[in-house]
Amino acid sequence: MDTKKKSKIEAAGYQVVDSSEWLGLTEQEKAIVKMRVNFALEIERIRKAKKISQQALAERIGTKQSGVARMLNKPASATIDSLINTLLVLGTSPRRIAALI
Repeated sequence: MDTKKKSKIEAAGYQVVDSSEWLGLTEQEKAIVKMRVNFALEIERIRKAKKISQQALAERIGTKQSGVARMLNKPASATIDSLINTLLVLGTSPRRIAALI
């Protein structure tokens, strides 16, 4: 948010906070959210680059297409294990996965 807009909002008596502050997330929770989002974004990037449909990816990881869609659109609903497993199935190196953390 630009400074001018933030100042205007605060002048009107409102407090400007980010979503993690609003939700009261701990530093550990913020880190986990960041990891899940980074993993999901990388899965989607690789999937599109390799021209793999959600259905085809679902078959590779042993789930349904709706499960892949949910994992990519709501990474908080996916386990870290399932996200990492999907990255590995797509050929992502452990070093690249570590870089996403």
